[in-house]
Amino acid sequence: NCLISIPVKITHLQTPWKNIFWGMGRSEKHISSLFFDKFSKWLHQVKVHSASWGSLDLFYNYHEKVVPQLGDDLEGGLTDFWMNIENRQAVRNRLLMVIAELEKAFIESFERDGEVRILSIASGSAQAVIEAMKRASWIPVKAVLIDMDSTALDYARKQAEEAGVARCFKFVQGKTNLIEQEAIVLKPNIIEMVGFLDYRNDDQAIKLFQRIKAQLPEGGCGFFLTCNINENPEKIFLNWVLLWPMIYRNKEQVQSLLEKGGFYKNRVFYEPLKIHSVAVCRS
Repeated sequence: NCLISIPVKITHLQTPWKNIFWGMGRSEKHISSLFFDKFSKWLHQVKVHSASWGSLDLFYNYHEKVVPQLGDDLEGGLTDFWMNIENRQAVRNRLLMVIAELEKAFIESFERDGEVRILSIASGSAQAVIEAMKRASWIPVKAVLIDMDSTALDYARKQAEEAGVARCFKFVQGKTNLIEQEAIVLKPNIIEMVGFLDYRNDDQAIKLFQRIKAQLPEGGCGFFLTCNINENPEKIFLNWVLLWPMIYRNKEQVQSLLEKGGFYKNRVFYEPLKIHSVAVCRS
């Protein structure tokens, strides 16, 4: 026997480990654990669609959409066990809090301006925006959703149609470089960006906040809502099983970034499990 040496360019070793794991986690063929996503199509969907509207939709609406379809078998047991982790519950808490804060912002903006003009950045399925519109159904709303994922916008359009508010929306596929282009036409009095901050480093976050503030009316007449995940004991599970790397910040760190971005009037608070902070800012 002889050993033949063949030169191979190992490009994956030059890629940061987070990027490697990210690609693995988003693959339909990849299984993280025998006792997580091997036997549960729901958990597999959560992992494959991590950081996208598909995963959040399952987290937000687990009891309504998933539980009725679970059987008394291995898949049902595994799904129910893992979908009751605190991070899943905290995301649901965050959704409810954002809906409530948007409703209050809608009412104040309507009382002052006679209508709501909301820009949603990295909108995903826009469930919070649509639910707030349903709660304040008497308020005229113009909404622009910006998201890179066409499937997210398609799903948002479907949800808006079912809620009877599709006529209020403009759906824009693209990146954050479209913010100014859309804002100059819409003239938003509310800007919402839920979930995207988890993937922006400090410098990127500050620059984005500065751009957002520039699109809102001056004198405290505009609202900006955002959020960030906080360090928590389940982080190791998110990193190594879901392969879902994020940038974790406590509420003080979020507040500091907001102030550096020009939002000096801000209120940052945790949802009950203290896994997510929600920030409500004035322009």
